[in-house]
Amino acid sequence: MSTRGDSGSEVPAPRVHIPLIGALDKAEGYVYVVTGVMFLLCAVGALGYSLVIFMLGLREDGFAHALITLVNDLLLVVIILEILRTVVDVLQKHVLSLHPFLVIASISATRRILTVGAEIALTQEIDRERFNRLMIDLGVNAGVILAVAIALYLTRIGDVKEDKSNISG
Repeated sequence: MSTRGDSGSEVPAPRVHIPLIGALDKAEGYVYVVTGVMFLLCAVGALGYSLVIFMLGLREDGFAHALITLVNDLLLVVIILEILRTVVDVLQKHVLSLHPFLVIASISATRRILTVGAEIALTQEIDRERFNRLMIDLGVNAGVILAVAIALYLTRIGDVKEDKSNISG
């Protein structure tokens, strides 16, 4: 931030230094670290739970249902890891990026599509109302994936333009 001086040239605005800001910055870092550790523990716990449920499901529900449940659970682990990656990036770069959230949204929508598809495939009979709701669910999540893909493309274009301006400027 700058201001115009009497001669019209830019003069840096005075910077207010408050000692508490440094302490708040450090505290924020510690909270991010604890949050990251918690996300890692959640991911490990969800992975272990997924494997146990898969083994139990093999005996009780059959291979197809157990496999679909495992894929669904593993996608949840991937979502947790993507959130963890975002926390790590904030700690390393001190910048919060939109990209990881778009990836998480895409994985979440894909996870829901797979779940609905599996439900349709594994259910013997589905009444018309339930089937219509599932089709709407599939359509909405496909729309989400399309919107996220467009957003990812647009953020990439913005990143390329920013990189080119940084090189030439």
